[in-house]
Amino acid sequence: MPTLRNRRLEQLLGGLIDESLTYSQVKGLIPATAEGPDLDFKRDTYGSSNSDRKKLCGDVGALANANGGILILGMDEDEQGRAATDTGVNITDDERRRLRQTVYGNIQPTPTFDVIPVEDPSRPGRGFLIVWVARSANAPHAYVGENKSLLYPKRIGTETVWLSESEVAEAYRMRFAGLSSRIEEAARIEADFARRHSMDDLFVLVTLVPDVPGGFTVDTAALDAFQLSNASQQTGAFGIPVRRFSRSTVRHRRLVGTGSFEPGKPYSHGACELHENGNGAFSTAVSSQVSGNEDPGAGLVDTQWLTLGIGAGLRFLAHHAQSRAATGGHATVRATIWPGSRPVALVSNVGWPNEQVGGEIVTEQPYADTVADIDDLSEGGVGLVATTHRLASELFQSFGAPEVAQVTAAGGVRLPYWHRSAQQDIKRWAAATGVEVHT
Repeated sequence: MPTLRNRRLEQLLGGLIDESLTYSQVKGLIPATAEGPDLDFKRDTYGSSNSDRKKLCGDVGALANANGGILILGMDEDEQGRAATDTGVNITDDERRRLRQTVYGNIQPTPTFDVIPVEDPSRPGRGFLIVWVARSANAPHAYVGENKSLLYPKRIGTETVWLSESEVAEAYRMRFAGLSSRIEEAARIEADFARRHSMDDLFVLVTLVPDVPGGFTVDTAALDAFQLSNASQQTGAFGIPVRRFSRSTVRHRRLVGTGSFEPGKPYSHGACELHENGNGAFSTAVSSQVSGNEDPGAGLVDTQWLTLGIGAGLRFLAHHAQSRAATGGHATVRATIWPGSRPVALVSNVGWPNEQVGGEIVTEQPYADTVADIDDLSEGGVGLVATTHRLASELFQSFGAPEVAQVTAAGGVRLPYWHRSAQQDIKRWAAATGVEVHT
């Protein structure tokens, strides 16, 4: 489930903005907390009239077109815009569904948002409704009026205003420029990361660039926590461990994990670089470790380890963006096989050793990119599998194979294409995450 990450609001509320919020946390905003660009109090819920529909969609769209934030329904304010009285509203499932459907049906494109109930223990069925709205890289979001006219709201200070024609045009220009810049940024991060790798092995490199940058500070505490995390767990995907980072260090504005203890030497086995703004890069070795079959005269990439490496990288980087850099929403993700300076063939070791897949030997560095939801990737279920399929299939196509065999476009797993030693772990993981297994 997606969540809103906003450090200022989390500090005000004393916790994450999700269904763990308690009534006392929200009521604790009384009496000192004032409305702001990311916080709006409403004594009542929104009605069903045309004017109320426009108000709801205007307030939600305004936050999405600015920096995101929350609407607290059931909180009255004083003359200075400060939280004053917990009046409470109806928090039934029907009311939440009505508000959601109003937004879904009248804002295009639909922003990332949710409606969270916070019940008053002394008044069952009443309390606060928290409407959280994420900052959006897909802005501008429009309210679709009765005559199909498009109106574009934006929150400026504590007010919702409607954008002029020139402001709307500029917002669209920023949207398309932002997508292009994120694709270019992912390629730049990849190139910078790649040059620190050993030339003696083959790696899959995965990069992630959030649509909306997050932020954390690289300091002693952050490095200590990163080191502890690396020491206590391995990075993996689909229930299979993939990479442990033996050494933790830092570079300029980023945490670094490497697969060996050799400072000053090229990355071997695998590595990660996690940037302060939520960007990140991950790598793991994907060379076939099996001997046998005819050598096609090229480096051999194992299909299973390539698929696992992409999945592990996506989940690891999404977790960094979400939990460390406190960002969410969508991200541009990219994968490549490195180095691209020598011939490479794709092979499977599920049946015959080093059985060539696709029939083509690649002499130029292949790459794939797509857009994915950070929360879906971090959760590690169907969304992660489907995104892994998109990236892996684009790489497979460079070798003459139409798609990756191990996973499906719908987010399922094809068990016969995994090595027998991995199948039981995959089945246990799939059962826990609701991923369909094809046998």
